[in-house]
Amino acid sequence: MAALAAVKGTVFVVRNWKEITVGVVFAFILMAGLLLGMNTSEQQPIENINSPFGAADVPPNIAQWRGLVSEYTSKYGIAEYTDFLLALMYQELGNSQTLDIMQSSESAGLPPNSIQDPVMSVNFGVKHFKSVLQQGQKDEVDFATIVQSYNFGTGYINFVASNGGKHSVDLARKFSLNEASKQEWVCSDWRAPYCYGDYTYVQKVMKNLMPLDIAVGGRNYSPMGEQAFKAIISEAQKYVGWPYMWAGANPGTGFDCSGFTQWTFAKAGIKLPRTAQGQFEVSSKIPPAEAKPGDFIFYTGTYETDNYITHVGIYMGNGKMFDSNGSGIGMHDIDSPYWKSHLVGFGRVAD
Repeated sequence: MAALAAVKGTVFVVRNWKEITVGVVFAFILMAGLLLGMNTSEQQPIENINSPFGAADVPPNIAQWRGLVSEYTSKYGIAEYTDFLLALMYQELGNSQTLDIMQSSESAGLPPNSIQDPVMSVNFGVKHFKSVLQQGQKDEVDFATIVQSYNFGTGYINFVASNGGKHSVDLARKFSLNEASKQEWVCSDWRAPYCYGDYTYVQKVMKNLMPLDIAVGGRNYSPMGEQAFKAIISEAQKYVGWPYMWAGANPGTGFDCSGFTQWTFAKAGIKLPRTAQGQFEVSSKIPPAEAKPGDFIFYTGTYETDNYITHVGIYMGNGKMFDSNGSGIGMHDIDSPYWKSHLVGFGRVAD
């Protein structure tokens, strides 16, 4: 019987050799694709990898914590990072049921998941992120380095600062390998031999943050055009976290509100008056329903002066403005009670 089965098997192979060959090749290609797919997160470019600004693309189990995260980002003076931290939370938490929703236990010097109070987790997590952010800004590394350091620890900031100041997957691998060697860590998963942390952490976090919709012709397009808008915002992002500086109008002095708009708009070839009042006077007034990213948003009564207009910001859509105010340079919520109480309206300038 065994001999007969062997003969039948041989006949089957001979008669169907083409189909079998195609099947084997297809299986090989499929396996190769799966293996390559394991590391696509480090190969796929993320357009907004160095920008903390956007809308968190997260499921309901993460979005439910927005109010709590917003409370503590406001408490620690980094309200503009709320959506980014929700994107980070999704990477940290996934679909886990733990109440350490920002995985803050280890940052607090405790064993993993020791914290089982969401309020405590967010408090520690936001506070820890702010300390990482401040060190990164002090050492003048890019934002991607700051993100990766939430996973690696702040030693990565020092490492990148001494190696050009910009994060890359290659630098993350080198750092991981060095740290794993120091601690004699080994692993057999996809990270091997880079067994310290996750060297693809930046890409995994930033894919959860949708960039602001600035495409010309899109739902939320900028009337000044995509190229001009990007030039302005790319320049503005260089100064996120800088303190407000009265009468400042350039990077050497720092920026007040109108100095910030004057400097950034100049990068798109748009010349503006020096004061918020002057910028109000040269802009075309538009109703709130027609405001688009790149328009101005004007305020009154934010400090004592004879001028009617006392503050100006760059409207970004989605209830946000990019400006320099008492809490520093960054994205701020125009729907907060303070800003609502001082709002005058919106304006637009032509290039």
